[in-house]
Amino acid sequence: MTINAPQVRNSLQAPGVLDGLLNALEELEQDPTLRAAVLTGAGGAFCSGGDLRQLSEKSEAEVRRNMTRNAWLYRRLALSDKLIIAAVDGPAYGAGLGLALACDLVVAGKDAMFCSAFTRVGAMPDAALFWSLPSRVGTTQARRMMLLATEVNAERALQTGLADEHVADGSALPTALALAHKIARGPQRPFGRIKAGLRRAPMSLEDALAFQLDNAPGLFAGADFKEGANAFFEKRRPVFGQQDQ
Repeated sequence: MTINAPQVRNSLQAPGVLDGLLNALEELEQDPTLRAAVLTGAGGAFCSGGDLRQLSEKSEAEVRRNMTRNAWLYRRLALSDKLIIAAVDGPAYGAGLGLALACDLVVAGKDAMFCSAFTRVGAMPDAALFWSLPSRVGTTQARRMMLLATEVNAERALQTGLADEHVADGSALPTALALAHKIARGPQRPFGRIKAGLRRAPMSLEDALAFQLDNAPGLFAGADFKEGANAFFEKRRPVFGQQDQ
């Protein structure tokens, strides 16, 4: 999935961007042959967030309507059972940062730059960042990024947990695509349950035990586990998802 509005640094408010992303996520959910996805931006930017000119001309009620609609994008990314990888080259600012962090894994290219830029223009973070940013970097780092609008480069993003991979000498996209192919060969139902569990983190001990009891037995009884166990004993690579074919 490529945000293709490079003339505005892939702003979410560029014509067709939000609808295009929502349609692509719907296709991802409905097509069982699609087992993972990569989200990236065209033209050397991941996503610059909102369009300041448009936002400055809107009333409070209009901003509220837009924000309510935009919330579906972050919900679809976070609640999907499929794994989605953000390939970040160039800036991921404001709502663009929220877009990247709503994905399951983040690959940062050498020119990637992350920033919760809202306070620079007299605003506060949205884009689900009060959920995603602390879960990624902890409350202390999230506080600093939100209040001071500090820029975080790719190397620092890897160190703090903002990114999962850092491509020091090139673009994030090839690495993200290779990771997506690896995920696509993996066991999809366990991936989905892990994603659901992490959405509830941090859990209490009792909640964690209850979650595993509700979810793990069905996976151990499923075709993917049987294939994985057989492959282990036969000393071969497992072929997951055969029950879906």
